[in-house]
Amino acid sequence: MSVFTKIGETLRRWKAHPVGKVLLNKYFLVGLIFVIWIGFFDTNNIGQMIRSRRTLRSQRQQIEYYQREIDKMNRKLDQLQSERDSLEKFAREEYFYLQDGEDVYVIK
Repeated sequence: MSVFTKIGETLRRWKAHPVGKVLLNKYFLVGLIFVIWIGFFDTNNIGQMIRSRRTLRSQRQQIEYYQREIDKMNRKLDQLQSERDSLEKFAREEYFYLQDGEDVYVIK
């Protein structure tokens, strides 16, 4: 018995089974090959989609973070522009400004 005869008999047995009829259907096989090709070998494959979504999520988180920081800075700017005492306090604390005749000691 040749190898091809054995393969042919095996395929006939598989086609006789209900599941084998579906799995060995030419349309199912072509569809399966198409899905595998699109899913793994195409330029926009599953891995690329996952990486893109991860990057998009990271960038959205950065946008939210920077938006919160901008809001904080705007509130602080409004406060500094509205009160002269707060502007002077900010300058002294952040930039160690001093008035004439004052000594500033920086302790870290």
